[in-house]
Amino acid sequence: MTTAVAAASLRPVTGCGAVWLARRSGGPKVGSSNLPSPTPDSGVPPNQWRHCYNRNVFPRPPDPEYAEPFRAYLNYLEDLADRIISLYGSVEGLALGVHNGVEKHLQTRHIQRQPLAGPSLAAIEGAFRRSWATLRCLDLQVKDPNSFPEESNIWIPVQVYYAVYHAVLGFAASSGQYIPRDHTTALKLMSKEVKRGTLSSPWSAWCIGNPHTRDLQFGGLTLSGDPVHVLSSPDKLTSDDRLAMLLRTTRQKELNRRFDEERKKKVKPGRKWRNLSTAEKEDIAKRMTPTTLFDVLWRIRKKASYEDADTFVLGAGDDAWRLARALVTVTDGTVAAIEALVAAYVGPRQLADISQTYADRTQSDQMSAIDRRAASWQDKLK
Repeated sequence: MTTAVAAASLRPVTGCGAVWLARRSGGPKVGSSNLPSPTPDSGVPPNQWRHCYNRNVFPRPPDPEYAEPFRAYLNYLEDLADRIISLYGSVEGLALGVHNGVEKHLQTRHIQRQPLAGPSLAAIEGAFRRSWATLRCLDLQVKDPNSFPEESNIWIPVQVYYAVYHAVLGFAASSGQYIPRDHTTALKLMSKEVKRGTLSSPWSAWCIGNPHTRDLQFGGLTLSGDPVHVLSSPDKLTSDDRLAMLLRTTRQKELNRRFDEERKKKVKPGRKWRNLSTAEKEDIAKRMTPTTLFDVLWRIRKKASYEDADTFVLGAGDDAWRLARALVTVTDGTVAAIEALVAAYVGPRQLADISQTYADRTQSDQMSAIDRRAASWQDKLK
């Protein structure tokens, strides 16, 4: 549920995002995780709450405290979205373009077709229906930039991640692998697949090593070596370098978390943590799987849910829709890339059947994300 819907229904909002909502609605400025949503006393009729932050009616500058972090994420994601579109076509034809691009890439890889049993097919269908339902919801949210509520950026990163996560579960079922039951296992599964080289650019990019010692290796990228500043405008000539920086900082953030966990182990009496030696840090970095774009989406989802949603809302100013649109484009392309990988294992007919069935049952229009991928798979059967 987006915050716009939550506010309109006037039910209490709990968990991530509630503190932000309380601050914007005039509620108590305390660090509670269970603050009430805005009430009718705000003077905004419930059925008009969705439009009360319309950027054309109430334009505002970004909050200085969060402006630079927001700009960094916006640059990363718009650069990535532009890269995907330049490689595979417009948003309207993105699914078809990605399906064709990954299929062509896979011609150089040997993938053994998997016999499908009933339970496997049901698992694939269930996983992709959840993925496509989330993608459809995302597509509808960013349809109109003029009525887009900036508060949606609290939840859109979460929906983005889960659209991809469920597609990953469908891939696991199609390839005969263990279906992950947690995020760590799912990310490891895709890290392994990226390292195998079955995905095309930009999903082929990976990073290993320890950013703290600058002992890093990258794959799936052609680096110029020129420095790129996070706040500089995206440039297709340095797109690989910016993506490498995004992977590096994502890996560094995860390594820091693992270092902190290790510091709490084998602690001497009277101390709260212990120091880690350089050798211990290097060992942790070596045991960590390659960092990929799937880890990036997990990083953004965690930031929105557990760390600092204010970056994506208060830091946005009038650019909230741009961030959401870039995220949705990246998600649309990523789900399509996983679909193409699934088709390599089970054949395109399975994807054509389940996507067309879902498009029919949801009465998706011809321009929807669901109908576009159904049309792409049907086209491959001709």
